[in-house]
Amino acid sequence: MINVLLIEDSTVFVMGLKLALGTDPAISTVHAVTTPGAAVAFLNAHPETDIAVVDITLEADTDGLTLLGMLQETFPAVKTLVLSHYKTPAYILKAITSGASAYLAKDSTPEFIVKAIADVASGKSLFFGETIDSGRILRIFGGQENLEARKPRGLTARELEVLQLTASGYSNLQIASALEISVNTVDSYKERIKGKFGLDSLVECVVYAVKNGIVSV
Repeated sequence: MINVLLIEDSTVFVMGLKLALGTDPAISTVHAVTTPGAAVAFLNAHPETDIAVVDITLEADTDGLTLLGMLQETFPAVKTLVLSHYKTPAYILKAITSGASAYLAKDSTPEFIVKAIADVASGKSLFFGETIDSGRILRIFGGQENLEARKPRGLTARELEVLQLTASGYSNLQIASALEISVNTVDSYKERIKGKFGLDSLVECVVYAVKNGIVSV
């Protein structure tokens, strides 16, 4: 069963989307909030949430694209799907690098949006909506493989920072100082990085990341 959070400030759109999602027996609950702050508070209180559907043009101090990065960092188990009026490649790339698994346009059919949520919940990523020219997007960014490299192994922004600093020769203490976090937290990030790469040591992770252009030396 899929638990969904809608982060959208259009009441009418939320009403319509809730009706559409209510037709899918696989979707257990659908909640909605209108601001990034409310989204963070909701996810803290409801860790069982599976999917967050994010509008990137929220009428708040924090836009949806910035919120995506915050959600990936704080709630890595919650998959995110962007639903937006914009089909701009720059927005799509930013959404992907900020952790989104899918990017759909708001003119997608309700049935397609419901299917996309199910696809993302099942683990699919880099998924584009039916009214977005995915072929053009892939050509712009050099193909599927290159676009996937922009979202390396599902690393969060902070994990990528830790990996880059490690590749640059920083010690755990230096990384902790640079990022203003504890040494124990640095260790935790490194363990998560190894898990995401499926490798036994961080040295192997660094070598792989350098070879594939994820970080530089």
